Amino acid sequence: MPCEKFTKKFDDYKKMRRMKKLFGTFGFRGVVNEGFDADKVSRVGASLALYLGEGKTIAIGKDPRISSDMLEEVLIDGITEHGCNALTLGIITPNALSLEIARQADAGVMITASHNPPEYNGIKCLSKSGRGFSPEDDLAIENIYFGDINAAAKKGKKIADSKAADRYRAHIIQYVQKLFPTNPMKIVVDGGGGSASTVTPETLERLGHEVVRFNCKYDGMFRERNPEPTDANLEKLKKLVKSEKADMGVAHDGDGDRTAFIDENGKFVQGDVSAAIIADHVLRQSSDKKKLIAVTIAFSNLIKDVAESLGASVIYTPVGEPYLAQAKLMCGAQVGLEEHGSVLLEWSREGPMLAGVMAGILAKVDMSFSELVASYPKYYQIKDAKTLPEGIKPQAILDRLKREIPQDYEHFTDMDGVRVDYEDGWFLVRASGTEPKVRVFSEGRTQERARKLNKIAMEGLEKAMTCT
Repeated sequence: MPCEKFTKKFDDYKKMRRMKKLFGTFGFRGVVNEGFDADKVSRVGASLALYLGEGKTIAIGKDPRISSDMLEEVLIDGITEHGCNALTLGIITPNALSLEIARQADAGVMITASHNPPEYNGIKCLSKSGRGFSPEDDLAIENIYFGDINAAAKKGKKIADSKAADRYRAHIIQYVQKLFPTNPMKIVVDGGGGSASTVTPETLERLGHEVVRFNCKYDGMFRERNPEPTDANLEKLKKLVKSEKADMGVAHDGDGDRTAFIDENGKFVQGDVSAAIIADHVLRQSSDKKKLIAVTIAFSNLIKDVAESLGASVIYTPVGEPYLAQAKLMCGAQVGLEEHGSVLLEWSREGPMLAGVMAGILAKVDMSFSELVASYPKYYQIKDAKTLPEGIKPQAILDRLKREIPQDYEHFTDMDGVRVDYEDGWFLVRASGTEPKVRVFSEGRTQERARKLNKIAMEGLEKAMTCT
C-alpha cells in the first residue's frame, strides 16, 4: 500500500472522529438558531484565537447566505476579544480564502453551509497552509471550546480587504494559461447564487471565452434552485446549454467549492468522471517522476484506469477534504479527488478554477465534451441512503454489517465505513458526517451489477439494524 506514513494513521483518525464533539468531517453546520447559533460561532472564534495565541491574524470569508453577515460579526467579536486580529475578505470561495491565509494570515474561517439549503449555515476552520486543520488540531481546538474561556488582556483589531477575489481571478488565469491552450468557447455558467457567481464568469471571460450567465447574482435564499449542483437540480442549465448551442455548462454550490459540468448535449457529467478527467490531464503536464492521486474511499474505479494509463499510484483516504489535504501533504500526491467532483489542485477544493481547466482540456484534446467523456471507461453507480432511527449509533450498525455481508469479496476496508470490492464492482456503506443517515454507494461494470451490489449492501444494512 503506497504511503504508509499516511495510511498507518487511519486507526488514529477513526478514534479521533469518534472523540469529536463539535467538528465533523470538516467543520460543522446546522439550521441557524436551531442548535447552530451566534454564541456557538463566537465561541469558535474565541477558541481558535486562544489556540493560535495573541497577535495572530485570522482571515474570514463567507458565502452570501442571509445569516452570514450576522455570524461574521459575532465571529469577529470572538476573535478580537481573545487577542487575535480578524481580517474580513467578504464573499469569496474557500479556495480564495486558502490563498489569502497563506499570503497574509495565520489561520482562517469560512462561514458557509456549502451545498445545504438556505436555512443552514456552518463553520470551517483552516490552518496556516490553507488546508483544513488535522484531526489532532481539531481536538485541541475543541478542548479549548469546551473549557473555560476568558477574554484576553489585549484586544485584537478588525481589518478589511476587498481585493481577495481579484487576486484569486489572477491566480486562476495564470494557472490555466501555464498548462493549457485557451481557445475561445461558449460556456453557460450557473453560479448557483453563491460565492462563485461572479468569479467564474469573469475569469472565463478574461480567458477569452464567451459566457452566458445564469443565476449569477448573489442570492442568500437560493431562489433559483437548491444549492447542491446535482443532476436533478440543473434542469434549467441543461436546457440552456442546448438552446445556446454552448460547448459546456458549469454549475456551483453555495460557496463555490463544488463544480458540476454539463456536456454540449445537455447531459450531466458524473462528478467522479469530471474529476478523473481533470486529474488525468493535469498529471500529464506534471514533470514529477512519481505520480500519486489521492481519492476518497467513495471514488469510482475509473481512477484505477486513469492511474494505470499514467503509471501513477492511487492513495485512498477517508471521506472529507482534510484527509485528502493530509494525503497531499504527507505523501506528495499531486491531486486530491472527491466523488462528487471536487478537486484539490493545491490545498483546498477548487471551484472556479476547474471551469477554466476543463475548457483548457477540451481545447487541448480538440474533442467535444461528450466525446471526451466517451473516451474513458464507463461505470454505473447507484447512490442511496437510509435514515437511522433515533438513538442508534452508526458505528454499531457498521460493526454488525461486517458480519452480515457475504464473504465472497476480493477486498475489504473499514477505513471509513465499510467498503467491499469485487472483481466487477464495489459498494460502500458509511455514516453521514452531517445527517443522521447511513449512505450507500454501489458501482459496477453494468447497471445490473450496480443494482445487485446495492441490494447486497441494503439487505446487509437492514439485518444489521434489526439486530439492535
